[in-house]
Amino acid sequence: MQKKLSSASSRQQPVTRPAGKIWDIPLRLFHWLLMLAVIGAIASGKTQNWFWHEKMGLTVLGLIGFRLIWGVVGTRYARFSSFRLMPRHVIGYIRSRLAGDKTRSPGHAPTGAWATILLLAVLGGMASLGTMAHNDVLFEGPLAATANGYGAGEFSDTATDWHNALEPILFAVLAAHIVALLMYRLWLKINLVPAMVTGGEDKSPKPFSKTHQITGVILLLAMIAAAQCLGLIGERYYF
Repeated sequence: MQKKLSSASSRQQPVTRPAGKIWDIPLRLFHWLLMLAVIGAIASGKTQNWFWHEKMGLTVLGLIGFRLIWGVVGTRYARFSSFRLMPRHVIGYIRSRLAGDKTRSPGHAPTGAWATILLLAVLGGMASLGTMAHNDVLFEGPLAATANGYGAGEFSDTATDWHNALEPILFAVLAAHIVALLMYRLWLKINLVPAMVTGGEDKSPKPFSKTHQITGVILLLAMIAAAQCLGLIGERYYF
């Protein structure tokens, strides 16, 4: 009789499953590598170290390429299909926060989704244009000669102008990103940084596939390597 009761009670107890993560390893690795590459690109550009400026810019280009692919084939919250971008989503989210809602939900908030797209667009544009840009004397991007050699006129000059014009926009986006992090931390009492280190915790009962994550890391490294190969094109001079 006791065995029957114990077996019945064990069947009634909920089965605990391992919690899933919000952010997968490839996305977290992308985030921190992008931060380091952007800092490196800015620092090397300001100090006119064109060799490292190119290397950092190509790294950014490879990372952006990875993110675009991972936004389609990545895990749930990495996919662009999970972004809530409609105006009603953004307005509703802002209204709820202003009304005092301090709850935390996994994935990108509507404002965060738009910020992500804007940052990817600005960085992708700067990195792409940088491959065709020059500084008049000591440096030209790996595709500068190609850009001018197919009936495009002096497109390298145009690419240089656009590359430089995007710089203040990039600084504005980065500043807004930092302000948003501080607002979450100080006003909403939500610290977003640890989740991008540990992956956070989602109530989803299904952990990420190890094969999927390994594939993502390999893809990320392959995209960086492919972008760096652009630096081998042509005979160029930079100091």
